[in-house]
Amino acid sequence: MALNLFKRKKYADLAARVAGVTDILIRNANLDGGILFFEEDGQIEFSLKSYLSGSSLLTQIALGVEHSDVEVTPKLYLNYGSGYSEESTIFLRKHEDDERAIWIGYILFPNILKSARLDITESKSQVKIGSLVAQKAPVGHFIERFLALGNAGAADLVARKAIAAVGYMEQYRSTIVGKGESESYALLAAAAMHGANVDTADASAADERYLSYISRTEELSSADIIYMEDVYQSWARKPLLSIIMPVFNPPIHLLQEAISCLQKQAYPNWELCIADDASPDPAIRQLLLDVSDQDSRIKISFRDVNGHISQASNSASELASGDYYVLMDNDDLLPAHALWTVAYYINENPDCSLLYSDEDKISIQGFRCDPYNKGKFDRFLMYGHNMFSHLGVYRRDIFIQAGGFRRGYEGSQDYDLTLRCLELCGEDNIVHIPHVLYHWRQIAGSTSMGAGEKSYAFESAKKALNDHFVRCNYPLESIDSGVPGVAAVRTLSVDNPSKVSVIIPTRDGLDVLRPCIDSLLNYSDPLMEILIVDNGSEQAETLQYLDALSRDVRRIKIIRSDEPFNFSRLCNLGVSKSSGEIICLLNNDTEVIAPGMFERARAWLSISDIGIVGARLLYPDYTVQHFGVYTGVGVHGIAEHCYHGLHDGHHYNFSKSKLLQQFNAVTGACLFVRKADYISCGGCDEDLPVAYNDVDLCLKIREGGLKVICDPGIRLLHKESKSRGRDTTIKKKARLQRDADLMIKKWGSEKLVDPFYSPKFKKNHATFAIDPYLVSPPWKARCLVPAFGRAGLT
Repeated sequence: MALNLFKRKKYADLAARVAGVTDILIRNANLDGGILFFEEDGQIEFSLKSYLSGSSLLTQIALGVEHSDVEVTPKLYLNYGSGYSEESTIFLRKHEDDERAIWIGYILFPNILKSARLDITESKSQVKIGSLVAQKAPVGHFIERFLALGNAGAADLVARKAIAAVGYMEQYRSTIVGKGESESYALLAAAAMHGANVDTADASAADERYLSYISRTEELSSADIIYMEDVYQSWARKPLLSIIMPVFNPPIHLLQEAISCLQKQAYPNWELCIADDASPDPAIRQLLLDVSDQDSRIKISFRDVNGHISQASNSASELASGDYYVLMDNDDLLPAHALWTVAYYINENPDCSLLYSDEDKISIQGFRCDPYNKGKFDRFLMYGHNMFSHLGVYRRDIFIQAGGFRRGYEGSQDYDLTLRCLELCGEDNIVHIPHVLYHWRQIAGSTSMGAGEKSYAFESAKKALNDHFVRCNYPLESIDSGVPGVAAVRTLSVDNPSKVSVIIPTRDGLDVLRPCIDSLLNYSDPLMEILIVDNGSEQAETLQYLDALSRDVRRIKIIRSDEPFNFSRLCNLGVSKSSGEIICLLNNDTEVIAPGMFERARAWLSISDIGIVGARLLYPDYTVQHFGVYTGVGVHGIAEHCYHGLHDGHHYNFSKSKLLQQFNAVTGACLFVRKADYISCGGCDEDLPVAYNDVDLCLKIREGGLKVICDPGIRLLHKESKSRGRDTTIKKKARLQRDADLMIKKWGSEKLVDPFYSPKFKKNHATFAIDPYLVSPPWKARCLVPAFGRAGLT
């Protein structure tokens, strides 16, 4: 019997091992058979038992999850007396040493904690909790690990955690004055808790290969300087670049370095527009007056009242007279070739409206690290994080037409600006510069230290994204992904939803086909039909099963084909017999593991420029089998799955391993496409009976001007054998080579180059490793054009 816990006020039994917590209250869920059926925003609230709150300085929370049909991203809200808010939250971290999923976090000052609340997922889900345990944290273990770090390592660890705590409090500088004692205690506790829980496991470290790459490609010789001057003199356009820099009380030496790096630029035609946002330190004002007196290219505006970064940035932009506006923070750095390279790409792309570059960070220790090597602009990736910044460059008229920066979006004001400019200029007028032109400092309060450093910035980002969705009339909503600073997308219902026809080619294999069909019926949709294309099944058990399914005439059709196996032909046959407006190609060895698959596909395909929607496919051990396909990569130079073998919960490559985004192709093991588009592009090419037919279909859809996206919210198991590996028999290798040769003949190597895979990455496998010889820096002497043809089209 189901226990209804919606808005329940009495304390509940979790049907799990519970220790150290009391007063458990579950909201927005049903408990049935030990499984919690959460609606959106399901919550578990509890208090600590008195023996913990009274005698422990540090309490450990451990959540054991035995099963979940969606990815679990537990978030713990702490009420220190001021209620629950995003400012007093921690994300529990998975304990990777345990076979079960154990999520752990730490609560500082439990003696002043009023209550805590667990948000396990953001979406509807079915979760089996094995345990919820609060206990005194194993401080002795921490001390041993701390001492093992040695003096330098311990100092670095303490510095990082202290910086995180100070950065947290920095957000509330203007509101600290006048707070009562209890509120001040709550703020201090939340800041200390934030520092204690900040993840230093992925802390930046010196990468000697990257530092060697920098030395080889970025250090300017005298010959480079002469070459850059000669090229500059040959340009038809020498655009004036206005650097927009809002300033508010930065460390003065960092501000000096930021200004100095601009004065060292190889490109002379720039101006620096600074608006000081009422910095309280008089030394800031004096420095700005001095540099503006010494350099006529530096313009200064002093605001009388602090208005925060949006207003300060607008004040700086009012000083600008340039053709393009370049955004720069008051404590970051640009390399000496940065503005020259921007002007180079403007000359190569004279109609461009926006430009953006790759970026990296400057660590606390002072070395460069964490390069973000980007691909072609992707508005869908923007729905997860701001891939545009940094370095962001805006044509003057687009900036003005967009209205500049908006109040109320502080922390993500540039994110909001970019989305509004995107709507004005379109994606085709946004140019990617595949070189690192921005060095982002890791300092207190900066999101370069971690996206959780400025939680208000993330809230502004979601607000900006939701505004964008409303303006574009997209049935989407930006929500918390469970990872600091990274957004997920919730799809909304659409008017007049389309019927979906699921096409499943099969031959015997009842052990995989039955779970596949069961999962579809378990997540059944009233506007779904299943077409099983039986390619000559012979086993009696399979034939009996198909016969039984055929009696469900409203939902299931069985189509018999005894021709030799040709996956493309089977798919085309299924589509020809379908009645839905949307086609889902689905392998028989897949299994749906998350709700809402059809609703999500309908929402995406209601957006006119989306042509194909792919899925996140996992092996039964929850490692990635598929999350997008890069083309022009791999042994044959045709295509390769990315993130293959990565654990489902692991965020990699700036979280792109988990984010909604475009790809050149997705696997045909599960993809959604409008039937009309499928037919108009010719469907699956029957000359490709086994390999690359899905890649070919995606390329045809993209050639028709539509986009191919992969949605991490559409999740299935794919029981393809991990041990099978590549085709290794002589016959299979010959067939694969034949199909690869056909793809090269049909598309050519140039069309297989993947715009979303950084041109700097090696092509032998999709490993995101830099090949220093692939892209020639345009600022280097004797380099006339980038290695991949016309600049900006990478």
